[in-house]
Amino acid sequence: MSLPADSFSKDEGYYASMADLMAGMLFIFIIIAMVFALDVRKDRVDAVAEAEAKAEARIKAELDVPATPLERPPQADIEIAVRARLIEEMREFLASRGIQAEGMPREGLLRLPADRYFAPAGAMPLAPGQTMMSHLGEALGRWLPCLSNGAPQPDGGACQPFAEARLRTVRIEVHAEPGPQTAAEADSLTGARAVHLLSGLLGASPHLLDLRNDAAERLVDMRGMGMQWPLEPAPVEAKPAEPAKTVLPPGKGTSGKKEAGKKDIGSGAPATAEPAQPHGQTQNQARSQRIDLRFDMAVPGAEQPGQAGGLILRPTSK
Repeated sequence: MSLPADSFSKDEGYYASMADLMAGMLFIFIIIAMVFALDVRKDRVDAVAEAEAKAEARIKAELDVPATPLERPPQADIEIAVRARLIEEMREFLASRGIQAEGMPREGLLRLPADRYFAPAGAMPLAPGQTMMSHLGEALGRWLPCLSNGAPQPDGGACQPFAEARLRTVRIEVHAEPGPQTAAEADSLTGARAVHLLSGLLGASPHLLDLRNDAAERLVDMRGMGMQWPLEPAPVEAKPAEPAKTVLPPGKGTSGKKEAGKKDIGSGAPATAEPAQPHGQTQNQARSQRIDLRFDMAVPGAEQPGQAGGLILRPTSK
């Protein structure tokens, strides 16, 4: 006996196929996985942000701690005072021989103008430059052995004021003025001048390169610096204004004209003037063209971990 067609189709609508059930479960699983992944990512971002906040707070707390100032060893003050006296002694020695030098005793710096001793674009020293090198070499050979090793000390009491100090390095730097030349040309020029300067110093004191510091290192260091450290322009002092001159009217007749003529002739005397700078050279450029002697002092008894040489007092000025 056969069943009616409408009864068969009504019974089939109550049952879902296995494929539809698996598709629905897979869709639900994907949604659950996405929600779980978002939660895990959010937790990870929160953990990273919390770690960064803790690190910033720790760094800020370390920076807020007041730094304990390091006490300067008493020997450092002695070294500074001895170095200042050395600069003054050398400056006075050169001045007595007609060599003008600028001294910065507390900074440990002695400066000579190079534009007086070299041609504007030349490496060979002029006649005044050869004289300067001779006297400077004599001064270095007289006092440097008192504060170093490797050469006999001069006779007499020349070394007595410097017996409590030791030099670490004497840096002799030749600088060029900033100008149209390139950096390579300035380096070449100052390097050549440094060679001639060293030759002139050794002519007066042959044992300069034999000097050693307490670390057995060469004491004198000669360098051509190019135009790396140009100086600031020197301050110009304002000159007071000259008072206005009262001109009297000429007298009657020709006598007044003669008197006026006499005054004009008398006032026509040549006036003295400052020597002009070389063509194309400003005052700042002339100051930057210089020879610097920088005296580094070693402070004994100031050795620290990672700093076997101890405290070194170096000039900080340009």
